Amino acid sequence: MRILHRKRVGLRADPWSRLHLDTADDRRIAQTASAAAEARLMVSIVGKRGSGKTHSARRALQAAGAVVVEPLRLRKEKLHIGDVEWALVSQLSDERPKRSGEWRSQQVRRVVGMRSQQGSVVLLIDEAHTLHHQTLRALKRLRELEWFHVSPLLGIVLLGQADRVSSIPEVGLRSDHVQLAGLSATEAAEAVGAALGPRRAEQAAVEALSASERARNWLDLQDLVDDCLAEAAVRGERTITVDGARAVLHPESRPAPDIEAAAPSDAEVDGVLADLDSAPAIRRAG
Repeated sequence: MRILHRKRVGLRADPWSRLHLDTADDRRIAQTASAAAEARLMVSIVGKRGSGKTHSARRALQAAGAVVVEPLRLRKEKLHIGDVEWALVSQLSDERPKRSGEWRSQQVRRVVGMRSQQGSVVLLIDEAHTLHHQTLRALKRLRELEWFHVSPLLGIVLLGQADRVSSIPEVGLRSDHVQLAGLSATEAAEAVGAALGPRRAEQAAVEALSASERARNWLDLQDLVDDCLAEAAVRGERTITVDGARAVLHPESRPAPDIEAAAPSDAEVDGVLADLDSAPAIRRAG
């Protein structure tokens, strides 16, 4: 239904897909990812779900001119160092990865070493908070590989919702950690304005939405705006009003439906009068 509500007010099916704002978190990610590429560092960037980590990191690494290797395995909790080696060889060369673990590690050192002579190589792993601790330790050993007395050969950027790197001493001491703050109210308001365009939301409604805790990351902000569009549809409005926004933000404050008392019937009135007539008279004390 969210697409129908967007189309109803003249929006594209996904008005957020091409939206990019220069937020404080975006700049923090750009600086960290660029440093990982240039100095071949191992860094972890941690933020809540929907905070824009992956999108910003990819943009930053592309801007830095780095060759990015990103393992494709969908179940990241099952990602092991063999998958990482396979991705490095297959994405950095035309060679077929060796089946033997020892030979493949030798192959990784040669392939990555030769490619790093031409420019920065960065291994990017999303959902790193699900990685097994042995995989993290193996990544530390990957950075210790040498090629013609040069080490490390690549940078590593780990994106996750919790800092797993610092929990492993021999890895945490060799990595930098960045904690994202989320969207500020000003950034959220700018994002809503850019996504909705003019005349689709009252300014007071935008301010109310952007001040909410639900507006601190991109996915929650999108859901919040969609809820407001749905509320506007129920109200028969083509604009997100401040009243509609408050109804979404504070659903518990909606007034209870009015209950009209039914008028008594004639028979009920006659019954009450008959009871009064048959009641004994009250004698006043003299």
